[in-house]
Amino acid sequence: MISQVLNEHRRRLARLAERRGVAQLKHLYDRARAELESKLARASRGVDTFTVHQLRVFSAEIRQGQMLLAKHMTGELGDISLEAQTEALRGLSRDITRLEKHYSGADITLPIDEAARFQGVINGRRESLLRAHETSMARYTANVVTEMEDQLSLSLVEGEAPSATIARVMDASETTWYQAECIARTETAFAFNAASADGMRELAVDLGDLMMRWVEYVSDDGQPLDKRVGEDSIAMHGQVVKPGENFVFPHTMPDGSAVPDELEHFIGESWAFPPNRPNDRSTISPWRAHWGIPAWQWRNGQRVDVE
Repeated sequence: MISQVLNEHRRRLARLAERRGVAQLKHLYDRARAELESKLARASRGVDTFTVHQLRVFSAEIRQGQMLLAKHMTGELGDISLEAQTEALRGLSRDITRLEKHYSGADITLPIDEAARFQGVINGRRESLLRAHETSMARYTANVVTEMEDQLSLSLVEGEAPSATIARVMDASETTWYQAECIARTETAFAFNAASADGMRELAVDLGDLMMRWVEYVSDDGQPLDKRVGEDSIAMHGQVVKPGENFVFPHTMPDGSAVPDELEHFIGESWAFPPNRPNDRSTISPWRAHWGIPAWQWRNGQRVDVE
């Protein structure tokens, strides 16, 4: 039961981040890229050599296109993060209900299942999420504009034909996509985990022993589930805190050894919930002692198993 619930929890986030978040933003991005290429081609008809005048025309088209793209991507990311919040809260309710039924035989009704409280949890975070999306996309598109305009300047110096200039701009556009992809993954994960944390803080009023558990892509015996898992993930996996408290990076690994030297800068850092770095796949899940899920806490400088 534990593995099944955790795997489903991970899949929810992965599906939202990849199939919903990255895929939808890539669709917008590719469409905007094609439109820009078409506009630049029309603006350069009958011109043999890229000139200062052409540079100004191209730059204006690029800036206008990227401003519009930022607006569209911000709106899409807002929709995605709302879906992530909703799915996280629904999943939280399902997980707790299933685990309680399995381990205690109790059929429980959770207060966040009530429409007003469910919506209240989501609304409490919406404005800050939307501001974060707007800031991220504005910064990203500004970076893209800078890279494209650098390529325009290089093309002018080289005395290239407009077709070569357009190719430079399109290449710059394609190579900067990874930044938007990272934003989509990271901010979807943030919305998902924020909703989980907000929901557990709401539920802790009624379930006094409910705690939040940091879940990495690691098995409960401490083994990485794929080659992307780092030592920092192993160090954090399974830590529990009370809703509203922060998770702390320890200075020891699960086996009691000191964390590797390259992780020392993390020691003492704390986070309310994942992600704690770009593209982070960590999640938080509900935890109660009688479910029997392995967990630990950081108490007075010591890593202590919780039972």
